[in-house]
Amino acid sequence: MTTAAGLTVASELAALRENATLLGWTLDELDGTTFVIGFKAQDGSGFWCRVHCDGYKARPPAWHWFNPETGAVDQSKDIPKKGGFFHGAGVICAPWNRLAYKTIDARGPHNDWSLGDWLANPKTGACRSLSAMALRIHHELQSGMKGRMAA
Repeated sequence: MTTAAGLTVASELAALRENATLLGWTLDELDGTTFVIGFKAQDGSGFWCRVHCDGYKARPPAWHWFNPETGAVDQSKDIPKKGGFFHGAGVICAPWNRLAYKTIDARGPHNDWSLGDWLANPKTGACRSLSAMALRIHHELQSGMKGRMAA
């Protein structure tokens, strides 16, 4: 059974696939609302996210850091180290990441944001599509990422 979230994700995957091809990312669709995307950082190292889009766009996706070899999520050795956007608690600090909300994930740095109006949050910026979100992660990994949280 196709859900509204599944239809929305399907409609946005073409642009995401195109960016993945152009920028050398990997993109593996796991089901109608989950995919794994791999990025290259400025230093040539790889970082992956397992993205859960259930409930999308009523609520933002959950961008988990992912290890494609072990299947583990959110382990410090798989998380980029950088201030601000790549938060020290191991989550991407953005209204378009469900994990940034303390009400969803204890590591989330924000209890001052409302999950239901994430699209209206001014800090969402231009990141209102899966492709734009991935481009923002790519940009951050290309601009001064400082290794991994743990080696």
